[in-house]
Amino acid sequence: MKVLKYFFVGITIISLVGCTCPRIKKKVVEEKKEEEKKPEIISIVKPEEKPKVEEKPDEGKATKEEVEKAIKGEEIPIPEIPKEKKFVKPDEISEEMALIFKNIYFDFDKYDIRPDAAETLKKIGEYMLKNRDIKILIEGHCDERGTREYNLVLGEQRALSARRYLVVMGVSSKRMYTVSYGEEMPADARSNEEAWAKNRRCEFKIEVEK
Repeated sequence: MKVLKYFFVGITIISLVGCTCPRIKKKVVEEKKEEEKKPEIISIVKPEEKPKVEEKPDEGKATKEEVEKAIKGEEIPIPEIPKEKKFVKPDEISEEMALIFKNIYFDFDKYDIRPDAAETLKKIGEYMLKNRDIKILIEGHCDERGTREYNLVLGEQRALSARRYLVVMGVSSKRMYTVSYGEEMPADARSNEEAWAKNRRCEFKIEVEK
């Protein structure tokens, strides 16, 4: 009887275990399938955004637009001569300035830049590009021949020609003022070819504080 009792107890335990095992296995399989279905989480790290740096114009140097206008011979706005400043001859500042900012000369009734004038302007331009705080006044002059009104216009054209040349070299137009004195301020008061050749000129004055 005891043997039968143990036999039935064993059968009962086995049947219970047999019923739960498939359920456990099924649950484990389902969990694995769910894990397989889950998409991989990819972390997207945004690259550090560099702050935008505003490009400042290179102070003292001509802009691309200014250079293009100067090459084409187009008009470039002329700043008004500041009343709180004064302009002096280069030799009043230093001997070096006098050697650089020399007068340039023109042919009769012309405002084209001659080769000798171009050499002087190159030295002036190079100096101004190295010394960005320098500002100048370009004075246009003529000889006595021609009417006063005509010579005032011609003197202005001569000053503008020199200014344009320096802008093409890269000097900012804002650093250069122009004025025409026509025939009013001759370098040589005589009335002959030698004097007239000296009077057809541009002079350069340097801006200083009053």
